[in-house]
Amino acid sequence: MKQLSFSVLLLAVILVTSSCKKVVQSNWSDSKISFKIDGVTKEAKGDQNVLAFHIKEQSMVQIIGNIGGSGTQQIGLTIADFHGVGEYTAEEGEFLGSYSSPELGETVIGIEGTIKITEFTEGKSIKGEFQFKGQGLIVTPDADINPGEIRIFTEGKFEAKVSAYSGPIIEPG
Repeated sequence: MKQLSFSVLLLAVILVTSSCKKVVQSNWSDSKISFKIDGVTKEAKGDQNVLAFHIKEQSMVQIIGNIGGSGTQQIGLTIADFHGVGEYTAEEGEFLGSYSSPELGETVIGIEGTIKITEFTEGKSIKGEFQFKGQGLIVTPDADINPGEIRIFTEGKFEAKVSAYSGPIIEPG
């Protein structure tokens, strides 16, 4: 009789738990990046769309945002000679912003601007703000590079988990 009671109880628990509405788990975290390009807001959210790498051997940090999750629109923020919390400028060669999108038809490379790291915990997280002015580069089939339009990036903010890059370091030349 105890066996039958236990079986009925187990069946009831299975029926109740399987009939409850399931909550879909998303791959969402606090990682995000947002900015305006020529006044139009763009944003990426989640660990799968916002990545940050600390390449300690080269004192470099790279933050990448995949807008819309498809990878066709991407913003990249690279800091050379990274030393933690502080401000880095394009004019001093410490910061490079880039953006590519099929709707622009060109890759925009930062020619002036700043990135300010407000929080950094090695191996855990990075947070900051950025703004830059970039110029589009159009590569033609005959390998000429023509300057494109100037684009203005404002109100940039990001926070992301930081991963240590452990791949091969490729030296030029």
